[in-house]
Amino acid sequence: MTFNNKKIAIGVDIGGTNIRAGAVTINGEMVGNSVSVATRAGEDKELITQRIFDVIEEVTEINHFKRPDIKGIGLGVTGPLDVRNGKILQCPSLPTMDFFPLQAVVEDRFGFPVYMNNDANAMMLGEAFWGAGKNFSSILGITLGTGLGCAVIIEKKIWMGSTETAGEIWISPYKNGTIEHVVSGKGISDLYKNRSGKVMSAREISLLAGKGDEDARAVWDEFGSAVAFALSWCVNLIDPEVIIIGGSIVNALHLFLPSLEADFRQQVCPVPAQKVKIAKALLGDNAGFMGAAALVYS
Repeated sequence: MTFNNKKIAIGVDIGGTNIRAGAVTINGEMVGNSVSVATRAGEDKELITQRIFDVIEEVTEINHFKRPDIKGIGLGVTGPLDVRNGKILQCPSLPTMDFFPLQAVVEDRFGFPVYMNNDANAMMLGEAFWGAGKNFSSILGITLGTGLGCAVIIEKKIWMGSTETAGEIWISPYKNGTIEHVVSGKGISDLYKNRSGKVMSAREISLLAGKGDEDARAVWDEFGSAVAFALSWCVNLIDPEVIIIGGSIVNALHLFLPSLEADFRQQVCPVPAQKVKIAKALLGDNAGFMGAAALVYS
């Protein structure tokens, strides 16, 4: 396989459910096929580590990469992490890998430079390079899925903060709990249960809203208002050019964007309220490993 003298980065997205790897050029072109395996997060760390090795090896083998083709390996990992030292901390999604030095272990195994960051940061870095943020220098990104992730990208660099916790807004107070209690897949389910007494997933609630279910529509309006509350504080603080919304729940953006926009524009300082853009993430199902690959190029 010829790369026109372009090196590739191998990106690995490591979550509690799946590990997925793929190869990406500096121009954001996917090269060859990606590989995905189940994490099996409850198993020993040695077994999980071997699966990470396996997907990296499989990506290189099925696509016939040679060592000179590969610039480095990026790891986007569910957190919390000690990024400076390349370690997973006490991570609920990877319970057997507490304080595991994953970056050094992968470097020792493959001999390439390895870069590691949390998955939300990596995903938004990918959007900054090749997706919805490629034409902007300052980006606030949020990922809406099982939980709430947030990242700040300045000039194609992740802003980590002094303790590497910049963007960890999930724990911020909101009403009687934290913002993540509402702004998450579980939060949507809880809102709907409180209204209807029925237990349904966020996806099921989005389908009901599309069919005109009043409780479901009200839930998405309430959800949009909560997202607006979180975003308004962030925008008033850092004044980004664009807000990028990603994660699995972004597929329902049309259901909560009206209430989000209405409340957000009222809660932000007048000038950014007129200028800041809200955009949907563009990298889709490949966002995880593409963002991890972007760590190599950042």
